Amino acid sequence: MKRPIPILAAAVAMTACAAQAFAFSSGPPNRRTNAPGETNCTACHASFPLNSGLGSLTVGGVPAAYEPGAAYDVTITLADPNAQRWGFEFTVLGADTNSIGTLVVLDADVQLSTTLGRTYAKHTSVGTHPGTAVAHTWTVRWTAPPVGAGDATLYVAGNAANGNLNATGDRIYAASTRWTEGGLSAVPDAAMAHLGDNYPNPFNPRTTIRYALEEAAPVRLTVYGVDGRLVRRLEDGRREAGEHRVAWDGLDTAGRAVPSGTYLYRLEAGPVRETRTMTLLR
Repeated sequence: MKRPIPILAAAVAMTACAAQAFAFSSGPPNRRTNAPGETNCTACHASFPLNSGLGSLTVGGVPAAYEPGAAYDVTITLADPNAQRWGFEFTVLGADTNSIGTLVVLDADVQLSTTLGRTYAKHTSVGTHPGTAVAHTWTVRWTAPPVGAGDATLYVAGNAANGNLNATGDRIYAASTRWTEGGLSAVPDAAMAHLGDNYPNPFNPRTTIRYALEEAAPVRLTVYGVDGRLVRRLEDGRREAGEHRVAWDGLDTAGRAVPSGTYLYRLEAGPVRETRTMTLLR
C-alpha cells in the first residue's frame, strides 16, 4: 500500500506558502537575503526564476571604501514595471559571516530582527506601499564597524509583487555589494559604476545628478516618470573613468516643463543598472 504522507506534506508546504504570502506583507522571515547559507523569496514566490524580470535591485549610499565608525544612509531601490507592491530584506556581513556594523531604523517602513548572529533589515506592512507603481526605495542607517574589521558585504533580496495577495506572479530579485575598509572593492560589478544622489532634492527647477565610473564605459542616464514613461535622456555615449555630474533642468525631451512629482533617474553602465528617485516641487 502506497503511503500518502509525501503528497500530504507537499500539500501542506504549498498551503503554508500561500498563507504566508499575505502574512509576509508585515515582514519576511529571517534568512531570506540570498547570503551564504540562506535562501531567498523564491522559496515561496516561485512563479519565476530569481532575477528573471525586467526590473532591478540596487544598493546606494555607501562608498566602495567605507570609513570606519562613519554612519551611512543605505538606500535599497527595487524597480519593476509590472509591480504594485514592494518588499525587501538585507543583512551586512563580515568575513566571519556574522553581522558587521550597526543598523538603525529611520522610519515606519523598516523593521529589524536578529537571529544566529545576523541582523536583518526588512519591510513592515506600511513599507510595502501597495498601489505604488514602477519602483520604491527604503533607507536604513548603517554605522560602519571600528578600524580593523575588514570588508563588509551587503546581501539583499527584494519582492516586486503584483499585489494579488498571494505568492503567484511576483518577481524576486537578489544582489550583493561589497565595501572594503581603506581600498576599492575587489568585486568588479560592484565597483565599476556608482550612481549618486542628486542635489538639491527636492529641487526647483534644476538639480545635478552624480555618478562615478571606475573605468571608461558606454553610459546611458535617463529620467522616467513613476508611470514608466521616458521623460528625458541626459547621457548616451562613452564616458571616461572618474566623477561625473549631469544637470537636469526639469524639462522633457520636447523642452516642456514637467509637473511637480517624483521622478526616477537610471544609470546604465556596462553590467551596472542603478535607479534612484528625485522630487520636483514647483
